[in-house]
Amino acid sequence: MKVSTEEIIKQMEQFQTGQSLTFSFPAVFGGGKAIIALNPKYPGKGEKKYVLKLGKDEAMAEKASPILTSDKPKHLAKWITERFGEQVS
Repeated sequence: MKVSTEEIIKQMEQFQTGQSLTFSFPAVFGGGKAIIALNPKYPGKGEKKYVLKLGKDEAMAEKASPILTSDKPKHLAKWITERFGEQVS
């Protein structure tokens, strides 16, 4: 389901430990999955609050190193919507 940047931000701001959002991308953007989650290392020194991971499928995305990190949900939410990500969970 397509969601707006604002909807993603709202969901991210309500994250509890262990929660995440999963998105799929159209083939024109390489397909695959993206996961946005709370950074388990936060609030460690130099760590950001949110992480975005990519993979060919959900399992690979979960194991991947973050490609983006941010303390502000807008940065990651915008990255998803600019690539026409559709929310899976």
